[in-house]
Amino acid sequence: MAITIARAESAAEISKVCELRYRIYIEELQIPTPEADHEWRWLRDPLEEHSISFAAWKDGEAIGSLRLTLLRDLPDPQPLLSRLNMHPAFAAFGPEAICTTSRFMLDPRMRNGRVIYPLMKAVYEHARDRGVRLNFGDCSPHQLRFYEHLGFRSYENGFADPAYGFKLPLLMLMGDREEFASRRTPLARVANAYPRDEDARRWFGEIYAGEAPAVTGNSLGKGGVQQRLRECLNDEPTRRCGLLRGLASEGLDFMLDGATVFRVRAGDRITRRGEPATAAFLLAAGEAHAQGAERRHAVTPGGHFGQTVSCHSPTHAETVIAETPSTVVAIASDFFAKLRRQKPDLAARLDANLAKLPSARLGGLTREAAAGTA
Repeated sequence: MAITIARAESAAEISKVCELRYRIYIEELQIPTPEADHEWRWLRDPLEEHSISFAAWKDGEAIGSLRLTLLRDLPDPQPLLSRLNMHPAFAAFGPEAICTTSRFMLDPRMRNGRVIYPLMKAVYEHARDRGVRLNFGDCSPHQLRFYEHLGFRSYENGFADPAYGFKLPLLMLMGDREEFASRRTPLARVANAYPRDEDARRWFGEIYAGEAPAVTGNSLGKGGVQQRLRECLNDEPTRRCGLLRGLASEGLDFMLDGATVFRVRAGDRITRRGEPATAAFLLAAGEAHAQGAERRHAVTPGGHFGQTVSCHSPTHAETVIAETPSTVVAIASDFFAKLRRQKPDLAARLDANLAKLPSARLGGLTREAAAGTA
């Protein structure tokens, strides 16, 4: 049977979507969210009562979902406004023009297919037909490149979610045809069927002038992340970063062009011990400290932490907190398995570097790739 995209409307359909969320968030990602109902094996939060969940269906099973929340439908929008700092948009456009999208997920069997974009298209059209001009959301730092391709942009410093880890706020200007076209997003064609929104473009440029608080290799261009890291360190990354020691410039670009560079504030928790580890992090500038099971130590520019821990524990081994305003580089953990397949010599160099670093914190790419983290 073909895959169809439709709203989850009946109680049975909503239940199937909540069960899909449980399988992904709890069973696959092992996120310790208090919203999970382990008896019913589903995940449903209070926002669900006032939202619309679109799903990809196959043979009566939900194999993907994306949730749309119209701010006008919330009895109390303040918690959501505060979470993503949407107050400037709320003051300028009002609740009728604002939505959020969340719970974007696919069954593991469908992640190499084309289900993502029909889901996003259905939500985009539904929101635009109801006058929505601004679509807010959030993502983990290593996911920013994917969300940029959908048409989102970074606009605000990130925050530490108690259950889901460090998140970057995102904003899609729904009527920004030029942005969709420049990013070559699959939504560009459907966006052309709706009016441009020059007022929203102008507002964004005035409120969020300057470089975004999080950028990727896509926006910085080839070699841009390496150059940014060099500027932050005031030195060659291969000298200051133990993980990168001895790598040629071409190898560095292969590693870093898919990375995200983002800012954190003093006191921000970048990782928490025990939460799912989905990225490796390099501290590019600033100061941080890491607290593990037995010791606390400083993280200085050039230091790294995150998904280079042992594959036997796919969670962060340390809580890392910024001591000062800092700049961090995030590399998605599935990159390392890809690296071993495509660049074995570069992977071997990283293995050698990892072997020279403190073994209490590091595991190595060989075990990580063997665990199937791609």
